[in-house]
Amino acid sequence: MNRGILLCLGVLAILPSIGTAQTSGSAFPTRLTVARHTFFDFGPPNDFYEVIEIVPKGTELSVERAFVTPAGIACVQPAKVELSSGILHESMEELLLSKNPCAIPEKELHQQARCKKCLVFSGVKVTMEVSCGGKDRQIRMDILDRDLFSSSPRTPENTSWSMAVLQKLDGALGPGVMKKPIFPVETDQPEQPARSNLTDQLLDGTFDSLFGPQVKVSAIAQEATKGPPPPPTIQIESVSPIAPIEAELPKYPPIAKLARLEGLVEATFDVAEDGVVKNISFVNEPRLRMLQPAVSESLSKWKFPQSAWGRSEKSSIRFQLNCTPNPS
Repeated sequence: MNRGILLCLGVLAILPSIGTAQTSGSAFPTRLTVARHTFFDFGPPNDFYEVIEIVPKGTELSVERAFVTPAGIACVQPAKVELSSGILHESMEELLLSKNPCAIPEKELHQQARCKKCLVFSGVKVTMEVSCGGKDRQIRMDILDRDLFSSSPRTPENTSWSMAVLQKLDGALGPGVMKKPIFPVETDQPEQPARSNLTDQLLDGTFDSLFGPQVKVSAIAQEATKGPPPPPTIQIESVSPIAPIEAELPKYPPIAKLARLEGLVEATFDVAEDGVVKNISFVNEPRLRMLQPAVSESLSKWKFPQSAWGRSEKSSIRFQLNCTPNPS
């Protein structure tokens, strides 16, 4: 056989091994950005978005997370951006469990396709963005509900790897989505999101492409900067025939806020010989029953002057959410 042909065949034979060697020898990324979209089949909110930046700082890794929650129930669950940060006392290679995302072949990623006919009720969509040889590369992983909860999920290798990396990041950053309460906890009105380089990039749309075309995380973050909605108001509209000398306002029951209940709660009661309230009954419509326990608790703390002792009294207390529904 012609020596020239033999030489060409020999070069072609070793080319795949050269390509493999270059891939496997790729340097670990010096910067890593992780976008995580967690979704549930209950809510609202049903979706939670996170951007995590990992940057080497000497022999450690600085980790910062922006946690973006869309608005849920109007006025009860406004859009929020929460920041957290931490330090990992390890290298990028250790964080990534010695698996270089720059060295994962595209063909291997395409083989990660999951069962298209399987029902998925909850899960996590993960995108890792790394700089490989001066070019940005996005690596997508789908973590399904069975990966999270099933005893035999048959999770692909790269998906298991990404789950392990995320677990380490969560360990540095504190509680994530899975630790959030299903229903909102009664707290003070949320503050405006703190500003940092990460939130600035979030607001200007730098990370939108990591979550796909269906959602603009920057728009949710911008909504959160508008500040909290006005708080509900509770006021005593009338007490007759004699006004109390001490009258504590009731608190708005959280379950009533969720149900968006508001209105005038009317009660009748007797004033005992020591000026305290007893024999409370309500005359308003049944739909406001969720508000009655709060009013009853409040009335039990009222005090009346001696001129009201032994009398029957009436009171009207108005609950108002001051709520504008979320845009659809």
